[in-house]
Amino acid sequence: MKIKLLLIGFSILGWIFLKGWLSPAFAATKILAGKHTIIYDIVNPLGVEFLPDYGNSSYTQKVLQEDEFSKRVMIEVNLGPVNSKAPFPLSPQQLSWDMKFFLNPEKDIPVQEWNIAVEAKKLTQEAQTVHEVVSAIFNWIVDNHTYDAGRNTPQDGRSVFYNRRGSCVGYTNLSIAMLRSVGIPARYVHGYLPPGYDWGISKKYWGVQISGGGYHGWVEVYYPDLGWTFSDLLHSKNFVDPFHVLRYIDRINLNPRNNRGGSLDVEEATTFTIFKEENTTLALDQLPKPQKDILARQFGKQQFGTIYGLIKDASGKPIPKGSVILWEGIQGKVIPFEKGLYSLLGLKDGTYRLTIKVDGYGEVEKNLQAIKGEIKNIDIVLPSSGSSPSHPPSKTVPKSKGTPRAK
Repeated sequence: MKIKLLLIGFSILGWIFLKGWLSPAFAATKILAGKHTIIYDIVNPLGVEFLPDYGNSSYTQKVLQEDEFSKRVMIEVNLGPVNSKAPFPLSPQQLSWDMKFFLNPEKDIPVQEWNIAVEAKKLTQEAQTVHEVVSAIFNWIVDNHTYDAGRNTPQDGRSVFYNRRGSCVGYTNLSIAMLRSVGIPARYVHGYLPPGYDWGISKKYWGVQISGGGYHGWVEVYYPDLGWTFSDLLHSKNFVDPFHVLRYIDRINLNPRNNRGGSLDVEEATTFTIFKEENTTLALDQLPKPQKDILARQFGKQQFGTIYGLIKDASGKPIPKGSVILWEGIQGKVIPFEKGLYSLLGLKDGTYRLTIKVDGYGEVEKNLQAIKGEIKNIDIVLPSSGSSPSHPPSKTVPKSKGTPRAK
């Protein structure tokens, strides 16, 4: 059953093993599924720049209405599994002449730089599929480089490789160079992240911080059996969320009329209003790499157990916000929830004890059974305000402690 979800940040790492109570596996990469659609009204009295219609394996952008000063744009992201089994290395017969162009070196994309090519080959020497190659290179870049958008930080692929630092531009240049050096087509994507509201600069999307609003760059990779697929190495693998407004892609013509003028930058008086939003995304699993927070689509079998559900009041209405506490003796890991939705990821076989705390409601303590590789939907109903807890507090919790201490 699909449940409409809003963007929710979950702290799911750092849980500790205790005899009799199992901790979730240590991992940072969250696996998402579902669909997220946003329709924007973009307005600027001085003009809004041309935006293309475009679609690939997970992303669709369509301009619904437009004139010189405004655009109504729908962006839809479908987070189905990455169903690619394309073998690696790619044979020349799998690539058309125009596709081979995206294997060549370009300015700031040093495909033939010796050390870059050697590192890419070392990372992928045991890979048997294109997906394994893409994951190995992306994981290495994410975990071994530091984000740095400073004015004095060079962003060409060579400098980023040797300095181990760069912005979205540098990460994208280096990822393209490494992919091309092992024979996988990749290209540079230009876009914009709208700032403001409860996302953009300040929002965390399923626990992963999205960079601030402004012009942005990311990569598009070619899978022979899947097609082109976006990735943003500051945020996500094999998809980008609908906060990525596409402007153009290097070396392909998405603007046949060659329209010019206008802006998307809020500093140039552009406003972004969400006309409509539908979000059914759900965190289903997690993986150990990369170790830095990032998001991905499902590939292969479910790795761990997942328990998710809605926390409701006695009438069945989702409770706006509160905390789920995963206990370890007298201490607990506090996991905030919003719009009633909680989600526990990375679970092994065993029993997990948790308490739900919400201002104005009685506490509820639950023992939930997890099975590795299975996804369980378990809703929890809280008693009415002022009623007794459904279970007495654990005797191991001193009353003087009050709210459990987060780890």
